[in-house]
Amino acid sequence: MASPYSVALKIQYPSGTNLNNVNVTVRNEATNESKTLATNSSGEVMFNLGQASQFPSGWAVGHIFSYIVSYTAFEFSGSHTIVSGKATFTRTVVLISVPTAPSLRLFKPQEFLDFFNLKIYEDDQANGIKMQQLVRIGEGVELGIENNVDTKFDSTYTFTELIDTNGHDDIYLISKIPILSLTTVATTQNDEGTTPDYDNNIAEWTSLTDGTDYTYNAETGRLQITNGSYMPITRKNGLYVAGTYGRTTVPVDIKTLAILETGLMMLGASFIKATLPEFADVDTKNLTWFKNYRTAVLGHYMSDGVGTLNT
Repeated sequence: MASPYSVALKIQYPSGTNLNNVNVTVRNEATNESKTLATNSSGEVMFNLGQASQFPSGWAVGHIFSYIVSYTAFEFSGSHTIVSGKATFTRTVVLISVPTAPSLRLFKPQEFLDFFNLKIYEDDQANGIKMQQLVRIGEGVELGIENNVDTKFDSTYTFTELIDTNGHDDIYLISKIPILSLTTVATTQNDEGTTPDYDNNIAEWTSLTDGTDYTYNAETGRLQITNGSYMPITRKNGLYVAGTYGRTTVPVDIKTLAILETGLMMLGASFIKATLPEFADVDTKNLTWFKNYRTAVLGHYMSDGVGTLNT
């Protein structure tokens, strides 16, 4: 069990009025674990980074945690680095208009800071990184990477798919890959006029059993109907599939690409130029080396005919 580390915050309007029942989120940027609690009648809220029910992985000296508040038109975010010899952090937060709390999936903010040997703004106001700006830019980079290869690199995504069928075919391709699980595979013997689609009349569809009625390849999305009694007829949307897809762990090359691309996207901002002076004069429109690197990495995750590498 981790030793206690308390984060005590008081939330106020710019006028100084304490805010009751306002949600506050604290996120450990080293573990990407977060907890949201509401303030009491005095505008106060207490977190414990060492409490397993709030932060299962605990804390360590050097970890950075962020605190984020969003209330009507007012918001605030800040970060703090845990130092040796202190087990408490107390702050009065006066709300202003700043970005809300997004989150990253392919890399942790701490990994970005370690990669470029940077500090957060609160520890180095001359050259430090503002955590919310890093996370917002990183979110866009992550989305771009996943859109290019039409896949996901974490395990939080669900999908539903209606596939056109042919009475002579028993093999079909699911487009959302790699598949983590299939929760529903269903066919119908009705034509389109009787049963337009799955949601229109679920009772007219038969749910199939994995291993008995069908088999599938999680990596390629190849699904084969093995029970002739449930072979689809020729029609539009004759096969319904639902499940989850993505990856349980982020591949190392994708993590590195996301960190590097986020850094390059931040290159135009004055604070990143100051902290990475060797890159200050780089023409971001002519980063051929990075385009080639990005294409090579994402090429490993391209499916035939799926996605485009617009570098």
